[in-house]
Parts: sequence; structure tokens; C-alpha cells
Amino acid sequence: MLGRIWRLLIGPVLSTRRARHERLPVLLALPVFASDALSSSAYATEEMMLVLWSAGEDALRLAFPISLAVVALLFIVVFSYRQTVYAYPQGGGAFIVSRENLGEFWGVLAASALLVGYVLTVAVSIAAGVNAIISAFPALLPYRLSLCVLFIALMTYINLRGARESGLVFAPPTYGFVLTFAILILVGLARGFAGDIQPAPYPPYGEGAQALSLLVILTAFARGCSALTGVEAISDGVPAFKSPESRNAALTLLLMALILAGLVLGITYTASYFQVLPVKNEQGEIIETLTSRLARTVLEGTPFEWFYYIVQAATTLILILAANTAYVDFPRLSSVLANARFAPRQLANLGDRLVFNNGIILLGLLSALLIIYFRGDTHSLIPLYAVGVFIGFTLSQAGMARRFARLKPPRWRIGMLISGFGAFTTGLVFMTQLVANFRYGAWITLVSIGVLMFLLFKVHEHYMTIKAQLKPKPSEPQPVRHRVLVLVPSVHQGVLQALNYARALAHPDEIEALHINVDPRPPAVYRRVLKRTKDEETELRLVTPAAEKMQQEWRQFVPDIPLKIIDSEHRSLVEPIEDYIDELIEQEQLDQVTVIIPEFYPRKWWHHLLHNQSAWILRLALMKKPKVVVSTVRYFLER
Repeated sequence: MLGRIWRLLIGPVLSTRRARHERLPVLLALPVFASDALSSSAYATEEMMLVLWSAGEDALRLAFPISLAVVALLFIVVFSYRQTVYAYPQGGGAFIVSRENLGEFWGVLAASALLVGYVLTVAVSIAAGVNAIISAFPALLPYRLSLCVLFIALMTYINLRGARESGLVFAPPTYGFVLTFAILILVGLARGFAGDIQPAPYPPYGEGAQALSLLVILTAFARGCSALTGVEAISDGVPAFKSPESRNAALTLLLMALILAGLVLGITYTASYFQVLPVKNEQGEIIETLTSRLARTVLEGTPFEWFYYIVQAATTLILILAANTAYVDFPRLSSVLANARFAPRQLANLGDRLVFNNGIILLGLLSALLIIYFRGDTHSLIPLYAVGVFIGFTLSQAGMARRFARLKPPRWRIGMLISGFGAFTTGLVFMTQLVANFRYGAWITLVSIGVLMFLLFKVHEHYMTIKAQLKPKPSEPQPVRHRVLVLVPSVHQGVLQALNYARALAHPDEIEALHINVDPRPPAVYRRVLKRTKDEETELRLVTPAAEKMQQEWRQFVPDIPLKIIDSEHRSLVEPIEDYIDELIEQEQLDQVTVIIPEFYPRKWWHHLLHNQSAWILRLALMKKPKVVVSTVRYFLER
């Protein structure tokens, strides 16, 4: 029944050969892989201007020059990654590039930084999207956390349905966002140059104001660099593109860079021109975002004030759906790590809809926990955000520079120069991020990356240890001393079927049946002399009437296999069986004992709730014992 519910929610199973048909053309790949980077324009300028606002009006005049520096860095990174997608058509994420060219440690560092960054991507994007809703409808502020968790659940569900369906879902909001803000920026510039809008003076910052300094400028630049998060996603996902994969991925990278640059520069210039800033309440919380305030300013007093809600809806959708970039790349990178034996093998399993279900669900859970911990506050999450991403940028480009120097392909010097300059630049930006945001929470990201690296190496050590232990060694076939033990709850058809299976495994002389009497309280106890086999000495036992009745039934239906009945003084089922198996192995010096557990299987799912599931409990207990093979023989009931 659970399987039918899963099929209803997720959709029918897709054949593996459908994987190529699930690949994405450029028009669908752009919203899937670039929505994170494009959406960051909605909050990167705001974060940058919030820092400058604390230093006064003179500092705010630096917003546009700083945004130019951010865009210059964007194109440096993009041109370097274009080389990566051609060099690694199978997917050249930072882990693969760094591990192959710099070494295992640097590859794991890059992977850990990216995984942490993907979790933060989901948290920041969802929180920023909910903030856009609250800007339009302030009454929803008390429900911010609930809305964040709800949208994470929605994104998880959409991605579980498959890559092509997620691409079709994300294309309209992504292109709608770009078109909406292009219209808003052009209308704003036209009205500003025509003199229709007079810029209002900047409001005072209030408590926490500071003097303009180099640290303030560096901090503003570091916050503005959050616009670059998500740029590496395309190089991670080259195999998801339609053929020719590398060319389509490189084209998507360039389109993304051009659109993102236009959005960042347009929003920053227009906001600076009209002297627009976010709105804070008395507690210092942002109750209206920069883009919301900009849209109100540009559209106020025109017949198109209704377009404000279009802008907010587009912003909300792109920010929430921007988390899709992480939902594509986190599971993909997790599967690469799993195949390299650095992560649990379950993360490498391709699900029914040709997506990595386990990675998608894990990302949803981790990002929801992060959102809950930070109460959905975007401005608390941003300082943690870009640190890990720039570690990945730096290592990936350094790895590409090393690859050019090592392989020396045609025009390798130019390629090495581009990648080396990119690594140097992003390395400097990483250090800037670390210095500027350390006290605001960047240290949490570093600690998380370190802990994750430790866990990945421990997982790898575990798998390598298992591989060494399981390595086959040449040896002669050895005879195995073996017995079969059938557990008997009572004499019924399911037990008789299990005994037939036992006879197929061994001669009846090598088979025993065992019954545990968990309620050995007789109404009357009497003495009786019993014989187990012809050669066995007689012994005196205390036998209950119920045990005597079971022995009679047993002799009637199973005359060829002996039945041993053990009274459980403490009413335990598992311990007497374990003790008997240990004693049997020790006394007869056995190499293997096959324990057969008969189990009847009800026809309806709710019938299972009416039984005590003792077979399941026994399997869990016995599967951990050495020299014991557990086999369950099910008897399916017809009604």
C-alpha cells in the first residue's frame, strides 16, 4: 500500500534508458541550473547596501562601484568554468577537478565546502523568498518560519518527481523574474531621467552606525559576492544537458553571466539613484526588502501600481525555486562521493524517477533544520553563505591550472593563465569573506566543513577496511559442519512448509526443531520420562500439559525430526534461542547453523497490526550472530 501511495505522489517508474530523454536543452537548463545565481540579485545588492548604510551616505555612493567589482569577478569565474565544462564533459565539479589534479585531501575539502554551500543555498533562497512575501503582506511576519518549512517541503516534492518535470516547472518563474525586473529597471531609469521621481533622503541607520573604513568596504564587497553563489552548478551538471553537452553547458554559463550582470548592475544603480533602502522596524528586523521598496518607488503614482504585486510574486517564485540548483547538484555530488566511497552508498542509488531520491530528501531535512535554527532570518544566514562557495571556486580553478600544466593540451598556457588568475582572485575573495564575516558567523561554516571532511574520511576508511577484509584469497574447498534449526511457534501449515524447506537443505538427522514456551505456568506439573532419539539416554523432565499436547501433535505430523521444548523462566523469546544456538555451535563444533523462521503473511495490511511480529524481532537479533544464517519461510494466507 505504501508503494501505491508513493507512486501516486511521485509518478510512475521511469526506465533507465529514459535517462537520455530526461536531459535538458539550454532553455530548460538555464532555469534549472542558473536560478540560484539569477535570484541572488534580489538580495545581493540589499546585503551590500545594508553594510554601507551603517557607514553613512558617503559610503552608500560606493554601492555601484562595488557592484562593478562583483560583476568583474563574476566574468573571471565564468570564463574559468567554461574551460572546466569542456575539459570534463562527464561533470567537472570541484570535487572531481581538485581530487584528480591536486590530491584527495583537496578534493574532499572542495566537496565538503560545496555540500555545506548547497544546504545554505536552500536556506537562504527560501528565507529570502518568504521575506518577499512578507514585504507585500506584513501580517504574515509571525508565520515566517512555517512558510519557510512549507516551501522546502514543496521543493523537495517537485524534485522527487524528476529532472524534466522540475525544468518545466522552473522555466516560467525564472524567465518571468528576468522580464519583470528588466521592465522595472527600464521604467525606473526612464522616470528618473525624465524627472518624474525626486529621490528621498536616506533615512538614518540608527543604533550600530560606524565610520567608513576599509573593513566596511571589504565587508560590503563580501556580502555582494553572494551574487556569485550557484555559478559552479553548471559545471557540476554537464551530463544533464542535451548533446553536445559541453557546448550547451558553456553557452548556458555565458547567458547566465550576462543576465546576472545586468540584474545586479541595474538594481544597484536604480536603488542608488532613487536612494532606496530596506525598511526596518523598531527591533531592527527587515520588514520590507530593497527590491520591494524599489518597486514601490518606481511604480508609485502611475496607473501601473498593480505591477508591484507582479514584481513581488516573481521575486518570491524565483527565490524559492532558486533552491532547485542545490536540489540538482547536492544529490549529484553526493552520488559522486558515494561512488568514490566517501559517502554512504545509499546516496548513489538512482530512484524510480531517475533522480537521487536519498540525496534530495537529505538536503530537504538539513536545510529545514538550518532554517528552524536561524528562525528564517536571511541576514543571519548570508555571512555563512559564500565562504564555502569560494573555497570550491578556488580549488576548482587551481585544479584546472594544474591540469593544463600537466597535460599540456593545445593553447595550454592561455588556459593555465585564465584558471590561475581565477584561482588567485577567488582565493583573495575567500580571505576577504573570512575576515569580513568571521564574527558574523563565517566560522560556523568553517567548522561545519571541517566536521564534514572528518566524517567523509571516516566513511572512506570504513569502506576501504571492508574492501581489504573481503578481498578473495586462494584456498581449497573445505567441508562445512552444518545444522539446521527450525523455530516452531506452534504446529501449523506454515511450520510444515518451513520443515519441507529444511529437508531440502539437510538430512532430517541434521535438522532440529525448537519451541520456546514463554508462559511455563502449568495448572499441574507431572513427571514423565522422554526419549529424544533411540541412542539417547532417558531423562526426567517436568512437562506442562500444553507442552505434552504440542509433543503429541508434533509426533503426529513430523515423526522424522525431533522437537525440543525450552521453558523461558523470564518469558523472553530471544535470549533462550540465542543461548541454545551458542550451546549447539560449541558442543558440536559447527561451522554454520541455518535458523529457519516460519512466518505466516496476512493478506491485508492492517492484519499485520494484530500480530506481535516476533519473526521480525528474531531476525534482527540473530542476523548479528556469527556462524548463523537466518532464513524466513513465509506462508501466505489466502483470506
